[in-house]
Amino acid sequence: MKPIFKAAMAFVVVASMTITGCKTSEENYKAAYEIARQKKEDASGVGSDVYDKMKKEAIDTRLIVAGDSLPMNTVNVNVAAQSIEPTEVKQYNVVINGFKQVFNAKSQVTRLKAAGYAGAFLLENSDAMYYVVAGSYPTAEEAAAAYNNIVKDKNVVMKAPYPWILRPARLPLR
Repeated sequence: MKPIFKAAMAFVVVASMTITGCKTSEENYKAAYEIARQKKEDASGVGSDVYDKMKKEAIDTRLIVAGDSLPMNTVNVNVAAQSIEPTEVKQYNVVINGFKQVFNAKSQVTRLKAAGYAGAFLLENSDAMYYVVAGSYPTAEEAAAAYNNIVKDKNVVMKAPYPWILRPARLPLR
């Protein structure tokens, strides 16, 4: 065989291997998707398994006040350590965020207090999920007014599904 023919054949073989070796496969897409999903979960602080447990534990209902329908969940919670006295937790609580790490939750409470929400505190569920509460109210009307005010407040940054009204499954809390 002529050397030029051998070189051309070698080039064709190497080129075909390179082209077929670079093709993306469903497996590659799946791996990239999983990496991206994990990064998103790490950034949010709430893993999908924890979020699923939260949704199962919470009883999702709507609070109807003066024709407005507000998101409300009934959750079994306790006051997080060094937050407030359990007797200060009322029937309706405006939740603006939830965190897996207590440090992040405490930081949010500090920012809320600096923004004028002196009654901000933390509640904790059985899966160590910390809810940041902007205020606690004895009546649905007061909670609805506070909910509407916090939605309008540009100093408070929230992402869906927040804010919502938390109704403790039992009172008084421990």
